Amino acid sequence: MTREEKKMIRLQITKLLNQCQGCQYRSKENACVRICPSCPIGQRMQELGQKLWKRDERDEKKRAAVIAGIPKRRPWTTQEEEFILQNLHIGCGELAKQLGRSYKSVYYKIGDLKRRGRIHAS
Repeated sequence: MTREEKKMIRLQITKLLNQCQGCQYRSKENACVRICPSCPIGQRMQELGQKLWKRDERDEKKRAAVIAGIPKRRPWTTQEEEFILQNLHIGCGELAKQLGRSYKSVYYKIGDLKRRGRIHAS
């Protein structure tokens, strides 16, 4: 969902909150507004709110990586760097599998090694 779509949903919720001003079931406590879930306005607000909180694909991929046992942002060891240097010929995908890291992680690490002068461009 794009930023603009989220903005439009929030504006719709604000308009619905204004329509709900006279409702006997509406209550305000501190900064929290409670809406009656049985009235049509409250139901519509809940539908819109669920759209805002719906997980997108990126969140699901992150969760899947954690469940699969691939830790997030694990520091690189000297042995892993040496393994990459010795096996550049097999490609990022295979290196990633063998090191238990993501393709992007290996790709960026190779770029880092190039910048540091450990890999010479050919």
